[in-house]
Amino acid sequence: MAGSSVQEAQTQEASARSERVSRLKITLGLPLGPLMAAGLLLLEAPSGLPPAAWQVVALTAWMATWWVLEPVPIAVTALLPVALLPLLGVTSVNDAAAPYANPLIFLFLGGFLLAEAIQRWSLHRRIAMLVLRVSGQRPDQLVGGFMVATAALSMWVSNTATAALMVPIGLSVLALLERQGGGGASHHMELSLLLGIALAANIGGMGTLIGTPPNALLAGFMADNHGIEIGFAQWMLVAVPPALLLLALAWWLLTRRIYPVGVEALPGVADMLSEQAQDLGRMSGPERRVAAIFALVALAWVTRPLLQSWLGVELSDAGIAVVGALLLFVVPARWSERQFLMDWESARYLPWGVLIMVGGGLSLGTAIESSGLAAAVAEGLAGFGSWPVWALVGLVVLVVMVMSHVTSNTATAAAILPLTASLTVSLGASPLLLAVPVAMAASCAFMLPVATPPNAVVFGSGRLSVAEMMRAGAPVGLVALVVIGLAVFGLAMPILGFGWAA
Repeated sequence: MAGSSVQEAQTQEASARSERVSRLKITLGLPLGPLMAAGLLLLEAPSGLPPAAWQVVALTAWMATWWVLEPVPIAVTALLPVALLPLLGVTSVNDAAAPYANPLIFLFLGGFLLAEAIQRWSLHRRIAMLVLRVSGQRPDQLVGGFMVATAALSMWVSNTATAALMVPIGLSVLALLERQGGGGASHHMELSLLLGIALAANIGGMGTLIGTPPNALLAGFMADNHGIEIGFAQWMLVAVPPALLLLALAWWLLTRRIYPVGVEALPGVADMLSEQAQDLGRMSGPERRVAAIFALVALAWVTRPLLQSWLGVELSDAGIAVVGALLLFVVPARWSERQFLMDWESARYLPWGVLIMVGGGLSLGTAIESSGLAAAVAEGLAGFGSWPVWALVGLVVLVVMVMSHVTSNTATAAAILPLTASLTVSLGASPLLLAVPVAMAASCAFMLPVATPPNAVVFGSGRLSVAEMMRAGAPVGLVALVVIGLAVFGLAMPILGFGWAA
């Protein structure tokens, strides 16, 4: 009881501190963004830099300040290009707004609708319970089961929703262990289980183009600015193997080195998971229909090249996603009640802000490219051209991982992608060489509660401290740096068709 009171006091103190920091960020950030932009516009553009590029620098400074300090919602900041690029004379409103309707936006929209249907009919809970029931009863196996279930769901459902689903299940398991008593309910078990959920939710998002916004940003930016198409199946071939490797290494580090747990079977866990599975009952008709549509869409994404040649029509990942989403609104759940798998009332709760964020990032990236700013920055960074390629990749991964701890991973990717792409092009290499590690590294912010929503959800349980999260996140982040580097050279190059030089 005393321990519970201490945890509640710590949670309240952390909440109050967070509220004070939030107010300070709003007070400072709200005027700082536009003041920085105005100050830059009053200064003369550096020699050789086009006026339009300098205006984009001012807009970038404004957006970066608001993205970091968040005095307004991040999605609101993402609307600034539409409002300001035409006023500054950088581009027309049509050109500024076009990226918000990029095909990747519709891929995300279709993915969100599929995820919402999966959650609406509790299919995600059934999948999670199935994985946990077969994961084993040892503490390390149980942590591994939670991590596999979380990562698998996070590839298709938002990592925030996945963490929000898995944390209560994890807490119920911990509560059972506490009732049973013994070493199974140790603090190390708490930390390994909860941090495993946070790590897996972030890592799983790396695996698909709809798993996390930076992946969609990468695909959209490459298609719009460099004519490079990255297919859904291609990205999975590139990103799933390193995600699985990183997941396995994170599990081993957590349960064997950082917060070691026992290897003896835990009593009562299997029975509890079985009871929860029984509470779900048999798979309902709506669940089966949602599962079928989801399976067909995923299969179509993976086999799109074969389908194109077989059907003789042009297919796109975005088109497949929208077809799947439309089916949800016309396939009945309960025809007698004229109820369908999805309705617009449920769709209202989609993360529409994420779609605007991705569009804003693409719009800013397009302006950075078209204004000549990216080329100028690349020229200024030419000194890095003497660095070995592996060192460049490592530097980019490290910078993006650090930035993602203080600002959203979408904002980080939006700001860094155009610059790294232009740098590699100026060095005679493919823009993918540094752009791919940018997207992957943006998912690897493991150390702070504010870094990603899954980290915040886990920290909100009141079962761990910031120092404990950092102790686990730092070594996993270092491992991620190496894994991403290996993935770029061992998978991305041959699969996406680029090499050391253009």
